[in-house]
Amino acid sequence: MPGMSNEANTAAPLQQRIDAFQRLSREVSGAYRALEQRAAALEDELARSRREKERQRLEKERLAERLAALIDSLPGAVLVLDDSERVRESNALARDWFGDALTDQSWSALIAASALSEAEGGRELHGEHGRILSVSRRDLDDAGEAVVLVTDISEQRRLQRELEQNRKLATMGEMAARLAHQLRTPLSTAMLYASHLGGLALDRSRRQAFSDRLIARLRELDRMTRDMLGFVRGPSAEHAPLYFAPLADSLRAALEGAQPDGNVLEIGPLPAAPAGLHADAQALIPALGNLVENAWQAGARRVRLSVDADADGYWRLGLTDDGPGIDRDLAERVFEPFYSARPGGTGLGLPVARSVAEAHGGSLCLAERQPPRGARFEFRLPAARTSQAPRAATAELAESSA
Repeated sequence: MPGMSNEANTAAPLQQRIDAFQRLSREVSGAYRALEQRAAALEDELARSRREKERQRLEKERLAERLAALIDSLPGAVLVLDDSERVRESNALARDWFGDALTDQSWSALIAASALSEAEGGRELHGEHGRILSVSRRDLDDAGEAVVLVTDISEQRRLQRELEQNRKLATMGEMAARLAHQLRTPLSTAMLYASHLGGLALDRSRRQAFSDRLIARLRELDRMTRDMLGFVRGPSAEHAPLYFAPLADSLRAALEGAQPDGNVLEIGPLPAAPAGLHADAQALIPALGNLVENAWQAGARRVRLSVDADADGYWRLGLTDDGPGIDRDLAERVFEPFYSARPGGTGLGLPVARSVAEAHGGSLCLAERQPPRGARFEFRLPAARTSQAPRAATAELAESSA
């Protein structure tokens, strides 16, 4: 029947569309349920992530607080400087040493306000009463920031000096017999010349000759005693600014009577502008005098003291002579205590001079030794700060070097 065939033909596509719609609906429903499940999983994951981030934040805060507490409890001052050398952060000890209002203060201004002076190229700060601070610096990043750690090493230095003092005393005990022998020889000679002076039959020329020899032996005894006392006692920490011109005058005065006839001490040229050292005159002048006398006794006729500027706020004081020079074997031992190639020598002059240089934050070295062209010893000593007024009175220096 044609009518029924047409209805069947029409119903079939409709049913197909209905079936397709139902399949699509089921797929959409399944996708929606999967999306819901995925959204729930993502929400759980996001919640876990938030909880983890919160945990990490709290952990970082606790760590930061602990680090801050540790930095505050460090036995040293910690400062963070920006690229313009101004303080950005500091710990409790830094504020205790340099003041509470540190932020935005310049590092150099803090040093000046604390009555400290830089030494060793800025690696140390020296204050009153022997206070010594060690400065360590480390750059943080490319922004120019740096962290500065300042520690008080005054006690360590004091203990080092005491240890060195005890070592010297022990060495002196071991060398007591040798030193007694060295003192006995010039003392016996002096006593012999003194007994000759008591003779009534001496003419004027012989009396003068015995008197000169007696004075020479007494001067030798004085130098031995001075060397031994300087070696045991060590240099003092009483440093003050000293001009070069009065220092040179005091050195000449200290060598009066010890300069052989015909020998020359040349000094200079000295710096034209007023300049000086941060030094202890009572230790430095005898140390320089010892080196000059050593050169004369070694056969030098001419000794020259030169002064030249060095980097990092130091001066080089060179003592150059025209003597026979120093052999290689001797050059390796000239700073060894009690070693002397000269008969009757104590072997203490150069060790004492080096200890004086080191006590000033400087050094003493044998710069030239080539025989037979003479030798050159060179002190490297810190310059006086411009804010200090160097002593200008030669008489004061001469008195302190006596």
